Amino acid sequence: MGRTRLAGLLLLAPVLLGGGCGDPEPEAAAPTPTSATTTGVEVGLAAELRQSSLDVARGQMQVWVENNSGAALLPTAVTYRDDRLRTPLAGARLREVPDGARFGFVLALPPPTCGPRSAERGTQEVQVRSERGEWSVPVDDETDVLGRHLAARCLERAVAQAVDLRWLPVRHDGGRGSTATMVLEVRPSGAPGHVLAIDTISGTPLMGAARAAYWSPAVRVRSDGDPVRIALEAQAARCDDHVFMEGGGSTAFRVGLRLDGRAGQLLVRMDDRATASAVAFVRESCGL
Repeated sequence: MGRTRLAGLLLLAPVLLGGGCGDPEPEAAAPTPTSATTTGVEVGLAAELRQSSLDVARGQMQVWVENNSGAALLPTAVTYRDDRLRTPLAGARLREVPDGARFGFVLALPPPTCGPRSAERGTQEVQVRSERGEWSVPVDDETDVLGRHLAARCLERAVAQAVDLRWLPVRHDGGRGSTATMVLEVRPSGAPGHVLAIDTISGTPLMGAARAAYWSPAVRVRSDGDPVRIALEAQAARCDDHVFMEGGGSTAFRVGLRLDGRAGQLLVRMDDRATASAVAFVRESCGL
């Protein structure tokens, strides 16, 4: 994210300029407005939303604030506003941002409100407050971090109303170089009116489809139908100790599905018991 420059901007509200007594120090020459009517862009601030894999696991995202104002910035509050959220999100891990630097501030993601509003991307901005003043900064969000989060959580809710998905413990014979059987259990909720189609299941750094890039179950389940168990032949994806450092992502499988014709992807994680059986299989199959 580079520094944003504005030329020929017409101000539609008055700008309040702070005055001082005596000659200012050289480093105090940076603009120090004291009103939110002056935008962060004008004083050299910019912002961007990001989300790492660790952020995903922790249920958060980060707004990165870049400071090119000519002086250090110590925020007392960082607040993210988005039309898709009922209330703004308060940033955590507040700390000083030196001039010319950019730091991330953690935003905890709340439970989504699902509906048409959650899919309508509108205003995205962050308000930065410090002893120098308060500024509003438009937020760059090229990958639509919040939109992807809302879509995933809302899909989870919709699927949960139709079926329950869970992994059973991995079955294997314990031989070196052997394959195993993973079982995804689909339990209908009993409520009529929904049809779930499971098209694909992707592997993880720990386990993948045997002799294929991914699994293609092609299974359809009615929400008021009978339980279904999907057996999947699996093999160790890698045979090195680093694979066991992947954390929860090593047994979180991405399921490509269609609920009542609407396509999406759902991350289905193994519980502790199933995870232990998967790790045991990979160790024995790899001879580790």
